[in-house]
Amino acid sequence: MSASKVVVVTGGSRGWGRAITLAYAQPGTTLVVNYANNTEAAQDTAAEATRLGAEVVLVQADMGAADGVAALVDAVRELGRMDVLVHNAFSLAQASPLVVTEEVFDTAMAVGPKALLAILQQGGDLFPESGGHVVCTLSLATQRLFNISGTPYFPMAAAKAALEVAVRYLAVDLAARNITVNGVSAGFIGTEAMMADERQSFRNRIDAKTPLGRIADPAEVADVVAFLGSAQARWVTGQIVVADGGFSLI
Repeated sequence: MSASKVVVVTGGSRGWGRAITLAYAQPGTTLVVNYANNTEAAQDTAAEATRLGAEVVLVQADMGAADGVAALVDAVRELGRMDVLVHNAFSLAQASPLVVTEEVFDTAMAVGPKALLAILQQGGDLFPESGGHVVCTLSLATQRLFNISGTPYFPMAAAKAALEVAVRYLAVDLAARNITVNGVSAGFIGTEAMMADERQSFRNRIDAKTPLGRIADPAEVADVVAFLGSAQARWVTGQIVVADGGFSLI
């Protein structure tokens, strides 16, 4: 089977991932949307992407497991190509460095940088000869402590930091094939969890510290991801683009 353009989004059914999926949803595009557990959310995202004109292939698979990565690559291989890979899957685990368990830490690394490398090692040949784009979603938690509810997001931050390094090394390795590799480092995003009533006071503090005056809508940071996966960004590679409304400036 051959599609005109294939965009693969890991962790693409909820939150920032859903917004990324919808940012790429347009006629002539086949979206391979990976998700781990929430089938209802995945089906809802697929329905909206279809309404916007895209074809959608849902792949339920754990990116932290070897067979999950293999299942995703197999699904893409059936389409015959991969033009854009957005690696958004991650483990939002909370723990401080001195108490984090080996299992929690290993899971964060497996879903994050290890899954990215496995997808490219097993499916990198699916990029067309003309090239393609790889985009990783990152976080300001690699630069400053993220602690929303009393426990830091150390495992997630460590995995995102490893992804930042991978972006730079992969950009060099894949340049000869005209494949760009970039990352988008976001601050706080107005996902469903972040917009919950019990986090109102926290959001107020973030709004006050953000020059643009508010937490980002998921679509706003998804647009940056979509740009880096487009021909308009063909001369940008190996870069970490910060999309935080100016939060990190102050």
